[in-house]
Amino acid sequence: MTDAPEIKVQNVTKVVYSDVIKGRQTIIRDLSVDFASGRSSALLGHNGAGKTTTIKLILGLVRPTTGHVTIDGHAVGEAQRRLIGYMPEVNRIPLVLTPVEVLNFHLACYRPAKLKDAKSRKEAIEAALQRVELWDHRNKRVGKLSKGMARRLAWAQATIHDPSVLILDEPMSGLDPTGRMAMHHWISEFRAASKTIVFCSHEMNTVAELCDDVSILRKGQLVYSSGHSGVSGAAGGYRLSLSGVDENALRVLRETGLRNGSRLPQWVRMQHEGFLARLDFAGYADASQWVMAALQQGVVVTDFGAAPLIDESTLLKYFGKDLEV
Repeated sequence: MTDAPEIKVQNVTKVVYSDVIKGRQTIIRDLSVDFASGRSSALLGHNGAGKTTTIKLILGLVRPTTGHVTIDGHAVGEAQRRLIGYMPEVNRIPLVLTPVEVLNFHLACYRPAKLKDAKSRKEAIEAALQRVELWDHRNKRVGKLSKGMARRLAWAQATIHDPSVLILDEPMSGLDPTGRMAMHHWISEFRAASKTIVFCSHEMNTVAELCDDVSILRKGQLVYSSGHSGVSGAAGGYRLSLSGVDENALRVLRETGLRNGSRLPQWVRMQHEGFLARLDFAGYADASQWVMAALQQGVVVTDFGAAPLIDESTLLKYFGKDLEV
């Protein structure tokens, strides 16, 4: 296997019978989504959209009713699970254990090839706890740790075996500003090391800063993807914000174009808020022509740069849109 496996969810449907009154429930319906090798991919959706079930499928905790989940081309089994580090939204760490005991047990379960002997495991535990600033609390019961300290321990547990796949569910939850900065730094390091990361969060700023791709689930279906052609809503690569223009002014600007008389290229997406227009373009060349034309014709350019991976207006559009499933 490669150091950074690709994760594929292919035509997966998951049906459960956990509720006697509701009977058969389809949690995931014909879902196909890829988490690319060596990239940080956000998996977003409203509560109940199917994110947790998708994570469980990747972890091998549940099996698909139909379809396939593969990691680097292999069905999820013991070898694949050893590649994964998982940080859940809610800590499930026994309260009576100490941080050292938690990490010892974790390594005993994963049995990483790099940490075969007791000495190397002891050194890895100390390094992990030092990194998250819990070494001085190594013999304190988990139940006595603050929520922020428990989240730091959850990070240490998820990463101590140097996984090539990292699944993070609301990793910033319960952290103070210092803890958030530290978590941001740790995730950035994993991302820089070209690990495959699946990132679940409702914090758009965090997603924009730490992710390369975004997929949105709605009622168990993929409704948006920044990395899949053919899925509606794929964002442009560059965004230009213009002030003092309405839709008619934009049409005129596009037709008149540059001073050489050439017509300006069509945008990928346009958003309007009063007289502020945000235009997304697939490539830099198209966007730069608009910047030049706007400056030549005295239109105020308020911002120009890489388009955000996802914004709240796009997110709310797909969270609030009812689909027939």
